[in-house]
Amino acid sequence: MHRAAITTTRLMNWLKAGRGQGYGKDYLPWLQVTRQDHASIGQSHIVPDPFLGRQHHLLSSLERAGCVTAMAHPVVKDNREQFPIWPFPHPSPLLELYEAEGHAYPPDLPTESEGSLALARHLGIRHARFVGLQVPYIYTTDQLLTIESPGQKPFLVALSMKYWSDLRGSMPPQKPKNDKAKKARRRKFLKLRLEREYWKRLGIPWLLVTDRLIHQQACLNIEWALSGAIQRIRDDDVGLLKRFLMAWGSIEWQGRCIDEMKAMGRVLQINTDTAIRLLKLAILRALIPMDLTQPVHLQLAFPRGPAQSPTTIPAWSFLRYLGRPA
Repeated sequence: MHRAAITTTRLMNWLKAGRGQGYGKDYLPWLQVTRQDHASIGQSHIVPDPFLGRQHHLLSSLERAGCVTAMAHPVVKDNREQFPIWPFPHPSPLLELYEAEGHAYPPDLPTESEGSLALARHLGIRHARFVGLQVPYIYTTDQLLTIESPGQKPFLVALSMKYWSDLRGSMPPQKPKNDKAKKARRRKFLKLRLEREYWKRLGIPWLLVTDRLIHQQACLNIEWALSGAIQRIRDDDVGLLKRFLMAWGSIEWQGRCIDEMKAMGRVLQINTDTAIRLLKLAILRALIPMDLTQPVHLQLAFPRGPAQSPTTIPAWSFLRYLGRPA
């Protein structure tokens, strides 16, 4: 994949187009998965989000895993990937969020960031520039979550998604093979330090998420639910989902999941495919009691679990590690 050269004109066009700005379905990531904009070393992904009504631009399979996992948390109201850390002074993203939703801003939190340039000078870190330009590089945070529970004000959580092997090499940790690899690893850790300090100074939690914090089976189940779930939710779908949930709670199911969906189709007078799509939507919104750490498959019995509040962060979620080292 060809990476088009970054020019001052191109950067200005990105800003005019609104990249790195907005909320919910109106947000545009600063980096996007296109032939011209970004060529990732790993696998890039574009993932539809049926709840936000837009697509996520993700630059690695780990970023995808983090995105789809967060999607299955009803308390996560927004996920802004490739979120820019602007180099010059700018309003706090939390201030912009509170103003947009009409909340009073906490007086103990800063309303403005000094920007990554000033922060890098304070930390003694050399700030990168775009290749061939005298323009400060615009760093990004992989994902910025908006978390909100009923009756509570929203708050933000910044996520940096990194493979454990890229940070530690192997088990036990390996030293870089040469000076070039040593410098590359050092730059990676300095960037993480800059990113962590940026969010810390704004009073916004920052979490380093490695592949070790992703529950693989739960992620596979959520991916299964995402593939084939209703992508554009209409009012008719909401009403049908309510009927689906009422039937789910009133009938004692036995046997394979596909047999349950056939029976559900007969009860609701819908076809089996529609029943399966409703099941997947219910899984994505944590609307039915189930154990996501067990395999979900139409040919297996459905992995039922204890009922939990949709506002509860499940034990398998990486959000459980907020405030703890990665």
